[in-house]
Amino acid sequence: MTLDEISNLVAPSQASIDRAVSWLKTNGAHNISLTLSRDFVSATMAVQDAAAAFSTPFCWFKHSSEQRIIRACTRTEVPDDLAPLVDFVSGLNDFPSIQVQAHTSVGNPSAFGNEPKNLRKLYSIPEGTYGSHPNNSQAVTGFLNQWFTPNDLSKFLKVYSPDLEGQSIAKIVGPNKARAGTEANLDVQYVMAMGAKVPTWFWSNDMLDNGQEPWIEFLKDLSNTRDIPLVFSASYGEGEHTFDLDYVSRSNVELQKLGVRGITMLAASGDNGAGCWRHRFEANWIAASPYVTAVGGTSGVPTEEAASLSSGGFSNYFPRPRYQDRFVAAYLNQSGLPDQRLFNVSGRAYPDVAAVAENVPICEYGSCGLPFHVVSGTSCACPIFAGVVSLLNGARLRAGKPSLGFLNPALYSIVSSGGYPFNDIVAGRGSGGCGSEGWPAKAGWDAVTGFGSPNYAKLLEAVMKF
Repeated sequence: MTLDEISNLVAPSQASIDRAVSWLKTNGAHNISLTLSRDFVSATMAVQDAAAAFSTPFCWFKHSSEQRIIRACTRTEVPDDLAPLVDFVSGLNDFPSIQVQAHTSVGNPSAFGNEPKNLRKLYSIPEGTYGSHPNNSQAVTGFLNQWFTPNDLSKFLKVYSPDLEGQSIAKIVGPNKARAGTEANLDVQYVMAMGAKVPTWFWSNDMLDNGQEPWIEFLKDLSNTRDIPLVFSASYGEGEHTFDLDYVSRSNVELQKLGVRGITMLAASGDNGAGCWRHRFEANWIAASPYVTAVGGTSGVPTEEAASLSSGGFSNYFPRPRYQDRFVAAYLNQSGLPDQRLFNVSGRAYPDVAAVAENVPICEYGSCGLPFHVVSGTSCACPIFAGVVSLLNGARLRAGKPSLGFLNPALYSIVSSGGYPFNDIVAGRGSGGCGSEGWPAKAGWDAVTGFGSPNYAKLLEAVMKF
C-alpha cells in the first residue's frame, strides 16, 4: 500500500483533528503540526501550561547518576470530550531506564572467524551475491547519540569486503556528529557487508523520548516520509515495563503501517538473557512487538550455538500471534525449560530468528589492526540478518516481485509448510533471571534463537515462490 492509501484508512475525521488542535491552542501550545497521515499531532508547551492542560503538577526528579529531569508528578488527564479521540499522550510522565546492548573488547581479529566473508559462507550466500536494484534500500537506526564514521566504514570494507571497496552511505537522515559510537559503526559496517551493494541509509534521531530511544518520534517520521528504505535494522531496546501500554500499542500501529508499505523492521532481541522484573522474566521492547522480526544471538563459527547473552521469551503486554502457536506449544512441551510461573505463557514469543552475536570484528577510531575492537551483542546479529533480507529483496525486485515487508507471517508459514530455510540451533542456553536458568536452544523454534540463523540459498528458494 502507498502512504496515501494508508492515510486514507487511518486518518481521523476533520472534526476530531480540529477539536484536538483547538484544545492545544487554547492551552497555550505552539509549534503544532500534523503528520501526513494526520493521526499524530505534536506540540510544544511551557511547563505551567502543560500542568494546567493535563491536570497535573510537574516535579524535578533526580537519578543516582545525577541526571535531573522534569516530569508530571501524577497521572495526566484530558477533558472527557477529548479523551475518546486520544490514543496516548507522550513525553510527560515516563521515566528512563538504562540498558546497554553492545559490548566491546579488544583482541586480535585473527583469533575470531566472524568477519563478513566467513559469515556469508556460514549462511550459504554464494560469492558475488549482491542486492543491487534501483528500488532496493536498507537502513540502520542511530539513537542515544550513536554516530558512524565514514572513514572507518571505508577501511572496514577495504579490509573485510574488498569487493565492496568504495561503497559509502547513500543517505543520512538526521544528525551524524563527529564523535563516533561503537553501535553505529557496527551497524553500518555489517549491514553493508552482508547486504552487499544495497543503497544504505543512516537514519538517526538525537532526541530522547522520556530519556529513552525516541521510538514514537522515529516511527512518526517514517509515517511522515514517502520514500523510505525497505529494510530497517534497530539495535536498541529497553525493558518492556518501562513503556506505558498506550505508548507501545500506538507504536504497534505505526509498525503495522510499515509492514503494509512493504517495509521490514528487524530488532535486536537484547543482551540480558531472560531478564527479571518483579520476580518474573522481563521482555525487551521493541523486540517483543508482534510487528517486528526479533533477532536473537548465536556464538561460534562454523558451529553455532545459542549465545548466553541472547534475550528472548514472552511479552507481558501482547498476546501471541496465531501463526506462532504450533511452534511455541511444541517448545513449551519439552523438558529443561524455566518454570512457567516466571513468564506469560500466552504472550508474543521472541526472537523469531538469530545470527552471530559474539566476537564480531569492526573498524573503529581509524584502526583495523591491533589494538582491535571486537564486539558482542544481538546488536551484531540484527544488521547481519537485515543484510540477508536486503539480498532477498534484491532478488525479488529483479524478478518483478514486491519487497518482503513484514516478515514473520511468511517465515512461520514457510516452516509450517514443511520448509526449514534456517540453520537450526540446538545447543546452548541463554542466561537466566529471577533465580532461574534461561531459555535453552532446542530443535525447531526456541526462545533464545527463534528458528535459527539464515540459510540464504533456502530462504531465496522459499521467498521466490510467493
